[in-house]
Amino acid sequence: MNIKDKLLNIQYAIENWYNAKQMTVVEMLVLVVLLGLLVVQSAEAKTTKHKQIVPTNTMSIIHVDLEHGQIIKGQNVDRVRGLASITKLMTAIVALDHNTDMDKILTLSNKAGSRLPRREYTRGELFHAMLIKSDNGAAETIAADYPGGRDRFISAMNERAMLMGLKNTHFNDPTGLNIGNVSTADDVANLVVGAAYYPQIRRISTKEESTILIPIKRKERPVVLSNTNKVLLHEFDSILLSKTGFTNPAGFCVAILIEQQVKNELHHQVIVVMGAKNTAQRVDTVKRMMYHVMYGGEGNDSRV
Repeated sequence: MNIKDKLLNIQYAIENWYNAKQMTVVEMLVLVVLLGLLVVQSAEAKTTKHKQIVPTNTMSIIHVDLEHGQIIKGQNVDRVRGLASITKLMTAIVALDHNTDMDKILTLSNKAGSRLPRREYTRGELFHAMLIKSDNGAAETIAADYPGGRDRFISAMNERAMLMGLKNTHFNDPTGLNIGNVSTADDVANLVVGAAYYPQIRRISTKEESTILIPIKRKERPVVLSNTNKVLLHEFDSILLSKTGFTNPAGFCVAILIEQQVKNELHHQVIVVMGAKNTAQRVDTVKRMMYHVMYGGEGNDSRV
């Protein structure tokens, strides 16, 4: 299958999912029409107390088949909890809605830690650092480039969340470090579906590795960006979009879009895991769900 057909299949799957959720693709994309109302709602939302994160040792999991709008597995799907760096999917969406130019030069922000030396980078390099290595400095730099600056960018993230119907999702920063960045597994599944519209997010987030060359005098020093989800990306070539996250309050999280052959039919599915105890539990939970589908599992997989 060529890339054009693959993208059409993804779009078809996403449209089926939104139809199943009683939301049309058009409704999702009318940002300009609704912007005035959303700005007012966002201002009112600042005085609204958001749900507190509920401490728990139990993961939130959702595994959705987009073609059929079917939840294959669901566990604590509506529990509000820390979002961690899965936040960066929304950061990428809002940034790309504003500007798709990947050649623009930006100076790395010092507002958050970064594995990159402080210097100028192209927007494309910063997107690679943010979506592959989950670099916080890169995310802050991209947010600061928004018209009106970082604060307006965060408002735009929350406006976009409202437009996408993410009722239990809220953002306080573009990185996911802030404990006020919260969501549910169900909302994250819809966030993944929204992010899948952007080829830049799909292409960059699924690279196992990328290299940025840093000029030093007459030489170039390579900075290697290894994907935070490298284990799953290496094992499964069916992953079309990927983002991990971790903070102590949120635990280990991951959200992926996959393309699976199920009984001679091509299916696009979203898997979200939030609140795993460690990387191994996060990876093993996703593997179980993926192999369950690959080898013809029927109905809900009740194993954790």
